[in-house]
Amino acid sequence: MKLVRTLWFAALLVLPLSVVPRAEAGEVLDAVKARGQVRCGVSQGIPGFSEMDAAGVWRGLDIDFCRAVAAAVLGNPDRVRFVPLSTAARFPVLQTHRIDLLLGNTTWTLTREAVLKVQFPGILFFDGQGFMVPAAARIAGLADLNGTKVCVERGTTHERNLTDYFRMHGWSVEPLVIDSAPKAAAAFFAGDCRAFTSDSAALAAMRLLAPGDPQVFTILPRRRRSDADRAHRRRPARPALRRHGGGADDRQDRDL
Repeated sequence: MKLVRTLWFAALLVLPLSVVPRAEAGEVLDAVKARGQVRCGVSQGIPGFSEMDAAGVWRGLDIDFCRAVAAAVLGNPDRVRFVPLSTAARFPVLQTHRIDLLLGNTTWTLTREAVLKVQFPGILFFDGQGFMVPAAARIAGLADLNGTKVCVERGTTHERNLTDYFRMHGWSVEPLVIDSAPKAAAAFFAGDCRAFTSDSAALAAMRLLAPGDPQVFTILPRRRRSDADRAHRRRPARPALRRHGGGADDRQDRDL
């Protein structure tokens, strides 16, 4: 993946510059150096982001970012441990110090900063909420999903956006809330719901895993200045760290 290689190389160049001048490190950075390993929370098997190949090697954008951090801090991109997490478990695991860095397509929101006491250092990429449907169903927009069942991953912003948007339009929807993106995709492919909503990039990745021909399923296009475009909200996906109450430790961990 050319994009992944480029980002990994850029991170290797930039991250060391943010580490070298600092006489003291933050709490997370100190723990990583003492342990000799970076523990990264990642998604449970999303192609292109975090998945294990046939040889048991983790690959993807989130994986390469974690390796870049290890290379910057420890001088070795292999000093990492990947912890696959469901969306519902990711923040509790981060808050209880079982991982150092949370990746896994996590949306930066003010609520998460204020209530969950986490910090989001920098934007890794932008994405938007999308909807995947059977191509043969001839679903042109979200209005065609009125009164249907939609698969959605538990603990995501997509779950709230889905119900809020349909309620705002006076439509009904029955969310089928499932613990992980692969399981939600499997339920959708099995016909348990009319549509599957997630990040557009995640939908494209999960469609590759569809049984038979992936072209049997389609992702609804975003429309500018339309209801559909507002439903497919653009969002910043960022790594997340624990917040220690503010001050120099937080700044130093975030700057890394």
